[in-house]
Amino acid sequence: MKKFQFRLEALLHHRRNIEERERTRFLRIRSEILTETDHRETLRAKQSETLAELSQRTTGIFDSQEILWLHHYLDRLVRQIERSEERIAALEKELEAQKQVMIAAMRDRKIIENLRSKKEKEFQVSMEREEQKFIDEMVVTRYRFGR
Repeated sequence: MKKFQFRLEALLHHRRNIEERERTRFLRIRSEILTETDHRETLRAKQSETLAELSQRTTGIFDSQEILWLHHYLDRLVRQIERSEERIAALEKELEAQKQVMIAAMRDRKIIENLRSKKEKEFQVSMEREEQKFIDEMVVTRYRFGR
């Protein structure tokens, strides 16, 4: 019995590789978003701590130079948080674009897989017909020689 061979197997393999590459890119971007989100939350925590310290320092006797440094530090933290939020927004746009690329790659692979499945079913039907034809010929041959 013949074995099924799909003529576009190399193309299917290529499409699977493309899909995997695009999925890896998608996951990398998502990981970058999570890392940047953690970084932003760390900065926000530092900002809250510094605000609490500033509030504590301004009640009572305080060193004006130290308060000035705390204000500069807070300003720097605010700028870092803003940059982090901008990076997160850019990464989210990139993630959405990559998601569309990944979906297209999945669709391209599924098209070839569906074609392969269809061709394999056709092959099975063809093989069953050939087998039935062979059996029918054997029965006819036995019947003729049996007379």
